[in-house]
Amino acid sequence: MEATDPAPAEAPIEPSPAAVPEPPAVEVAGALSEIFSYKSFVHAISGAVGGTTAISVFFPLNTARIRIQVADSKEAKDIWGTIASVIEDEGPMGLYQGWKSAVMAIGCSNFVYFYTYSLLKYYYKRTTGERVGTGANLLVASMAGVVNVLLTSPFWTVNTRLVAQHKKKMRGKTNEIVYKGIVDCMEKIIEKEGVLGLWSGVIPSLWLVSNPSVQFVVYDKVRHFMTAFAKSRGRRITPLEFFLMGAIAKAAATIATYPLQLAQSKLRADKEKKYRGTIHVLQELRAANGIAGLFQGIQAKLWQTVLTAAFQFLTYEEVKYIVFLLLLGPKKNPKVVPTSAQ
Repeated sequence: MEATDPAPAEAPIEPSPAAVPEPPAVEVAGALSEIFSYKSFVHAISGAVGGTTAISVFFPLNTARIRIQVADSKEAKDIWGTIASVIEDEGPMGLYQGWKSAVMAIGCSNFVYFYTYSLLKYYYKRTTGERVGTGANLLVASMAGVVNVLLTSPFWTVNTRLVAQHKKKMRGKTNEIVYKGIVDCMEKIIEKEGVLGLWSGVIPSLWLVSNPSVQFVVYDKVRHFMTAFAKSRGRRITPLEFFLMGAIAKAAATIATYPLQLAQSKLRADKEKKYRGTIHVLQELRAANGIAGLFQGIQAKLWQTVLTAAFQFLTYEEVKYIVFLLLLGPKKNPKVVPTSAQ
């Protein structure tokens, strides 16, 4: 009887790549590459450029809006009357008082917001494998808004103080605090009110994360519809369409959250701390002027914020498109237009 050949030894089972844990250094490098991805930076830089460009173009409207919001209701004028009054009292450059702090604030704010928003959307899609729906989009936008508020509130407090200064009213008033610039304003706020004074108005600001959340959800929905509409005709969304989309989204968000925005401005400008908080501001405004008092200056706010936001989204989309085009090229970047697809 012939001896049979021994059964061939089984080849060792190779562990699947998924079963092999990545070395710690590789895991850290992978996490960092995702956090500091070029795509998130493109969104952030585009948002910062869009915001600083837009606020620079429409800054006189921003000055008028703040002056109206922080004024006593009896002194408040309409937007054009306020602009004329500023020019008469302080000259044309009075309309640009606080411009540097506003550019710094909006640049930092938009960079943080767009970066966080883009990163959170990426992680949501990676984790769930699904497109970001309306509910998830609202949550992502709100989380990005909270991060933005906590990091950038000091810049907005300084900006409000600088813009709200009435040079004519302060002449001859030796007890009135005069802010000479961004650093001087920060130092005087810390000296008189403590470090937390830089976060004056942070509570309504946190409530107001609903404003950009509503804005981005409305914008994303309109944009998704317009992207499909434009693609069906073999073209991109036009700059005018981007402008109108931004205007519609911001108008909806502003009207829905305006009383909180008014309280925010009042608290940021409150050097003497006469208001105890957001609710107290709203109660005082309603007691003085009824429901209409809660919407003091809304005309100026709509002019300023809708035009600024519309121009910002227009600039953001165009800058983002150009940067992605330069990085990836037209053939490798077919989804550069729809935000919802990125």
